[in-house]
Amino acid sequence: MENTTMKNFNYWRTSWHLGLFFVLLFILCFIWYWVIQAESLRELHLKLLQSWFIGFNGMSFISFILGAIQSFVWAYIVAGLWYLAGCCRKN
Repeated sequence: MENTTMKNFNYWRTSWHLGLFFVLLFILCFIWYWVIQAESLRELHLKLLQSWFIGFNGMSFISFILGAIQSFVWAYIVAGLWYLAGCCRKN
């Protein structure tokens, strides 16, 4: 029996939608830094963003662009892994 979910899986469409979702989440995280009132939480938030995104070195325009691009690229990687994991299952 063939898995109909994987048969209807469109990698490019799913990756695009997931990419937009990840970029929106990144934008919310970037904005959240400015909403946080406690300085210790701001430092933690900044350190987490620096550890998750390559080249992220502060709340600057360049860091924002790099983080958004990396979020979008991660969506393609996640969708590819999701597709491979679904294709390997035996029903």
